[in-house]
Amino acid sequence: MLDLNKIKNDLEQLLYKVGEIVANGYEDKNKEASSKRDANDLLTKYDIEVNDIILKHLENKYPEISIISEEASEITKKSEYSFVVDPIDGTRNFVRNIPVFFIGIGLVKNGKTILSITYNPITKDLFCAIKNEGTFLNNKQIKVSDRTLELSDLNIRTLPDKQLEKQVVSKIIANVHQVKNNMCCHDEISGIACDRYDGFISKGSSPWDYCHYLLVEEAGGKVTDWNGDEFDISKDNIIISNGVIHDELLQAVK
Repeated sequence: MLDLNKIKNDLEQLLYKVGEIVANGYEDKNKEASSKRDANDLLTKYDIEVNDIILKHLENKYPEISIISEEASEITKKSEYSFVVDPIDGTRNFVRNIPVFFIGIGLVKNGKTILSITYNPITKDLFCAIKNEGTFLNNKQIKVSDRTLELSDLNIRTLPDKQLEKQVVSKIIANVHQVKNNMCCHDEISGIACDRYDGFISKGSSPWDYCHYLLVEEAGGKVTDWNGDEFDISKDNIIISNGVIHDELLQAVK
């Protein structure tokens, strides 16, 4: 049986450590970035350095647990548990000196997140949730909003299908306060958990982007796939909300 609180405390210190590297990189106004899948999918030396440090730490301290990482091949063990690592979520923002990016580690059991921790080294926001123990921002418990649709701020992104994104936005934009795309899943998800945003519709991203859905569930919100079914990290589509507007967001993707 894993001691999730002990793992949480360990990962917090790890994220503070690598956060210093990312914060220093943020001050580098001439950051070099290469493209991965397309011109908008960027990679920097800071992604690689932080990823290497996190993976080395996890392999040494938790050798029995698999690791899924954006910037490295999967490390597979005979375990029902996996760490899910994103060294910089929002690399495009990081490169363009927009302080909306996070370093995140999730722990999943059979595809379901049981521990989520993600950190913005510029704002110093550290979000954490353990299954059945609530969600916390810098050690203070947080809750989702109770806004109705017409008052809601949403983030919507369907990569790389921009036509689909246009269709979804066109169905809902007249009925909400604001629709945007912050290009950082961890920000968009954690922002719902702490009442900054109210909903998130996304398709085409990956486990290291979506695994932090637990932050919203534990803060009193709701999470499903686009069919309204239970979410797990094998799925590439997700709807996250404060719960109040969830059914209306589901209608927008039908």
